[in-house]
Amino acid sequence: MAWLMASRLMARGIDFTTLIVLARTLSPQDFGLISVAMTLIFIVEAVSELPIVQSLVRLDQIGRSHLDTAFTIGVLRGAILAIVIAGAAWPFSWAYADPRLVPLILFLALSPIARGLQSPAMVQYARRIDFRRDLVIEIVSKVFGFSVAVVLAVTTHSYWAIAAGTVITPVASMVQSYCFAPFRPRLGLTQWRSFAGFLGWASLAQALAALSWQSDKLILGRFISKSDLGHFSMAADLSSVPEQVLVTPAMRPLMAGFVTMKESRERMARAYLRISQTLLTIAAPGMIGLSLVADQVVPVVLGGNWISSIPMLRWLALAPVFVVWVSPLDPMAMAMDRTSIFLRQRVVEILVKLPLLIALIWHYGVMGAVIGRVATNAILMLVTMGYVRKLVGLGIVAQLLAPWRIALATAGMAAAILLLPDAMRQSLSLVAVIGTVVLGAAVYGAILLGSWAAVGRPEGPESMVVDRLSQIGRRFGQRGRA
Repeated sequence: MAWLMASRLMARGIDFTTLIVLARTLSPQDFGLISVAMTLIFIVEAVSELPIVQSLVRLDQIGRSHLDTAFTIGVLRGAILAIVIAGAAWPFSWAYADPRLVPLILFLALSPIARGLQSPAMVQYARRIDFRRDLVIEIVSKVFGFSVAVVLAVTTHSYWAIAAGTVITPVASMVQSYCFAPFRPRLGLTQWRSFAGFLGWASLAQALAALSWQSDKLILGRFISKSDLGHFSMAADLSSVPEQVLVTPAMRPLMAGFVTMKESRERMARAYLRISQTLLTIAAPGMIGLSLVADQVVPVVLGGNWISSIPMLRWLALAPVFVVWVSPLDPMAMAMDRTSIFLRQRVVEILVKLPLLIALIWHYGVMGAVIGRVATNAILMLVTMGYVRKLVGLGIVAQLLAPWRIALATAGMAAAILLLPDAMRQSLSLVAVIGTVVLGAAVYGAILLGSWAAVGRPEGPESMVVDRLSQIGRRFGQRGRA
């Protein structure tokens, strides 16, 4: 988890720098156009997404034939994806009354195809829970994407800069995967049965998830301007940063960890609860803190063109908290071979989200989409907690009350920021923003550690941090005496 979080932190740092340069070079209309094009790409890619790596990780033994089958599935998926996107590009551009979408969509389709053709031999490192190479691959790929996007943005001031950076990154990642995990591609489906059952449920669930994930942008794209859609997309991208940096990287090693304890529901329950609290401890203050300082972050970081994104970001930053709360369910269900749960989750999500979004967007426009995303995530969190109860016996009330110390610390952080003098809270200087963030982090950490000590120092993220700091202190002490 540490290696993956480090790689994602640095990668998102590069993404954030890219976003700042592009936001100050291009217009909200450019971002809105790319957002519309990427909506189709995301949906088709997600519908055709196959958890090939997860399928390989769960196998007891992996032979050459398994890798050949995994590669062949990736090739077939890429071919189908290309045909579907090519066929949908013109009708999609007609529906949104913008002919620029056709070449843009066809070019952006290279991105998911490249992602699906990475070396399947990389699974050997995932099975050993060794992700150091992932750090190198992700950082180098992001640097390539950053360089291309920034050079084109500065020289051309065209939306093609965003598209080029989007495509270059997965292509660079694909090339590196074969450098770190050499594999001579060979077509074959002899081990299809090892993948079929696992991929079936997951793929069907993924198809419904794709519709849900992009439903707000699909609906908004028909009723609001490209500029307004660009503001919404920017707010959504910023709100996802804490989750993508701190939570998403943890999912891959968690599945391998859950596999080692899948025979004991009690161990699984304890592990689930501890992981959920650890992820919330790390991510919740970042998400809620971003909501609190949205009116400072947007103009300071992105510039005056993006002021309209502030109210959207203030609410959208809260939505991922509900997702993080129950995020360990996915790797746990995969480890237990209970992927049929994903389909039931997605059906509930579609039935709740689509009617809610349509009604809210119809009455409140873009802010209706914002409210709909937050409300849907909160409802789905409770639904997911019900599935956790069925899998490992953890009650919903126990899951809701478990992170009470995190809630206390976050409330203290929010109070400290809201009680700051207006001059500091409304200041648009980078120093004021950094000062506000540092104060909030200090208050959060102090309350969290204080409450942890008050309840007897239970095992958890605080104990891991304190133990690691103690080890470092002892090492320095020994070196000093030596």
